[in-house]
This record gives sequence, C-alpha cells and structure tokens, in this order.
Amino acid sequence: MKLKTTKLFGAILAGLASSYGVVSMGEQFAVEPTIEQKLYDKVYESAEFLQQIDTQLVDDLVGSAVTAGVEGGITGRAGVETDGTQRETKDPLGLTDREYRCYPVECDTHISWQRMDMWAKFPDFHTRFRNHVRQAIALDVIKIGWNGTSAANITDIVANPMLEDVNIGWLELVRVGNAGNVIVDGDQVNGEIRIGEGGDYQNLDQAVHDLLQAIPTHKRIGLVAIVGDELLAKEKNKLYAKQAHTPSEKEKIELEQIIETFGGLRAYKVPFFPEKGILITSFDNLCHYIQAGSTRTSVEENAKKKRIEDYQSRNDCYYINDLEKIAFFEASSVKLDKIKDPARVANSTFDADDPLHWIWS
Repeated sequence: MKLKTTKLFGAILAGLASSYGVVSMGEQFAVEPTIEQKLYDKVYESAEFLQQIDTQLVDDLVGSAVTAGVEGGITGRAGVETDGTQRETKDPLGLTDREYRCYPVECDTHISWQRMDMWAKFPDFHTRFRNHVRQAIALDVIKIGWNGTSAANITDIVANPMLEDVNIGWLELVRVGNAGNVIVDGDQVNGEIRIGEGGDYQNLDQAVHDLLQAIPTHKRIGLVAIVGDELLAKEKNKLYAKQAHTPSEKEKIELEQIIETFGGLRAYKVPFFPEKGILITSFDNLCHYIQAGSTRTSVEENAKKKRIEDYQSRNDCYYINDLEKIAFFEASSVKLDKIKDPARVANSTFDADDPLHWIWS
C-alpha cells in the first residue's frame, strides 16, 4: 500500500477497535451483544425484504419457538353460574416444542492493496466497502433462506451456487415439517402443476386462490403471495399483448401498477426466490435467528497475498413461526412451456408448424 493508504487504514483500524471496545482488530474477539444487534440491523437494512420478516437474536444454539402464534380461540363461557363448572385458562401463545438449531457460518472477505490505493482517494472508502459487504451478506441470507437444504461441515459453492449446503432454509423447513402444504401435483399429470390455457390453472389468480385454501381460514391474516420472476414475466407478457395498442395501459404495466395482486393477495417479487415458484404466507412468519454473542471478527493484513483480510463468523438459522400458515407450489413441478397435444402427436400427419396443434400449459 502507498504511505497515504497505510495511514488511512491505520486510522480505520483504530476507529473500529474503539467502536468495538477492544485494543486491536488484529486479534479475533467476540462482539458485545449491544454492538452485535446494531451490526445486524445494518445488514438487514441493506435488503428491504429482510426488514419485513422476523429477525431476532436468540440466546441458545438450539432452542424452542420464541414467537407466539394463534391456535384456536381463548374466548368462551364455562357456565359457572348455571352448573358450577370451573373456569379453565388457555395458553394464548400457541407455542410448540419445535426447535430451531443454529449453525456456524463464516463471511470472510478481502480487499487487495492495489484496490485500497485506488479507493483511498475517497474519504469514506471504508464506509463504501463496508456497505457493499453488508449488502452481500444480506443477499446471502435471502439466497440461503429460499434455497438452503442442508448444513454441510464443509460447504462447496461450486457444486451449490445457490448456497444450498450452508443452512436449512424456509422452503426445506416446510418440506420436512408440513409436507402437505407443499404442492407438487396438479389435477392432470402427477408431478406437474400446469399454469396457463388448458392447464390446471388458467392464470396466476386461480393458482394463488387455490393455494390459499391450504391455509386454515383463521390463520389467513396478513398473507402475501411471493411469486417467481418467470411467472411474473409470463403474466406481464400477456398484458403487453393485450394492451399492445393502448399506450396508457402499457405505461401502467411499466410502473407495475397492474401486476399487484393475484387471487386477492398482494404479490411480491423477492430476490433468489425460485423463478416458477408461488408461496403464500405472512412476512413475519419467516424468521432469521442469530445466536447472541456468537459473532466473532478480526481484521488482518496478509503481506504474502498483498491484501487486507476481514474474518467474520456467527451462528444462525432459519425458522417458520407457524407451519400451518405457509404453503407453496414446488417450483420444479410448475410448467409453463408449450406442450404437444397427445392426440395430435399420435397422428402420423402431425404438422409441428401448425399453431392449432399447440396449447399453452
């Protein structure tokens, strides 16, 4: 590093050490809970979706549910005045014995001396870099939430580019905990859910409405539909085609004023959600837990590789507050492509170029 960069980096380390309340950033240390909370608040602020879900610091590595649910009702009458029946209290929290289990994860980054020299001209370069790292961590939290299926001792990002082996995400928790709310079959073909003309569902409105029926009526509070990019693109294409000659309507599509609700639920697009998936739940039913006091960090200068290395680790996990309040179509089962009419295929005079021999499904 250049002399100016070295001085600036020294000042940054001193400032970090002071904010963390330690003597040096070079030795790995545990982050105090109050600072830890602020640290992850900044991470969650980097992604709008994470600001809407349930995020908490929990005390234990393994524990039971920490958020109350709604189970039946607590209002009634015992008949004390008429037959002397004793009144019985009810537990309003609806907490179950389902456990959460945190796993250690590492978020280790580096920046080269050359890049630091280039960025040193910006007085706030460290803030810029930190914000970039925080956003990367936030996006990884979302990516694992939708795609995580296991927690391997040693992860392999080449074999699992969506971080499938880092932690057990929300969808996998439902597959294991309430498989009945994971829809994989339509009415026509086992293992397929066809959306489109001639399919199981004519459109997304019908699909979302039918999926909603998997959730008990008394738990349909604050529900939203999270819809994959490919399904939304398909729906938008239909609107483009329908409104091709009406510019004002096209403008509404561009502003996303039209594609807002499906099946009576507000629809959202979330990063890394399966492209052909549909999920119904409330945002606060999706949880990301971090074990309080588990965060470790250190910053080291690696002269052999001419770079600064930042090591961060924590114990975290994903959780569903109420497994009955979530349902989804398995994205791998959803089909949108054109298929050949089986009756036509059997005909030896089949003409693949004849549009009458194709149906949307």
